[in-house]
Amino acid sequence: RSGGSSRMEAGELLRLHGLGEDYLRSLERRLLAGIHRAKALFLARGDHGLPPWRWLIDAAGGGSTHPVYRINRLSIAAGWGAVFCALDPGAGQRDSKAGAGSSHDISSARMPGQPIDSG
Repeated sequence: RSGGSSRMEAGELLRLHGLGEDYLRSLERRLLAGIHRAKALFLARGDHGLPPWRWLIDAAGGGSTHPVYRINRLSIAAGWGAVFCALDPGAGQRDSKAGAGSSHDISSARMPGQPIDSG
């Protein structure tokens, strides 16, 4: 909390929900990686002399309360796709073992084996 404010910092809120320090560090690394990608894509946005977090807020429009969402929307509109995606380490992971017959690519889906010709 800064300046006696009653606002809770994000890290404090995540800790209250049972997420440990490792998760917080991992999330921070993923956010920083996204900011660096965004800075490379949006050379004309924001003051590149600012620290990464400040640049994100500045590039998103300064007053944006959702800078990650705003940068993602700008990136998608430019045809590049989302800059910040899969911030959750479990996102995109399957519950089943790879090769267990579930695939989005039909040619790579597990096919039943051909019977052996014992003839």
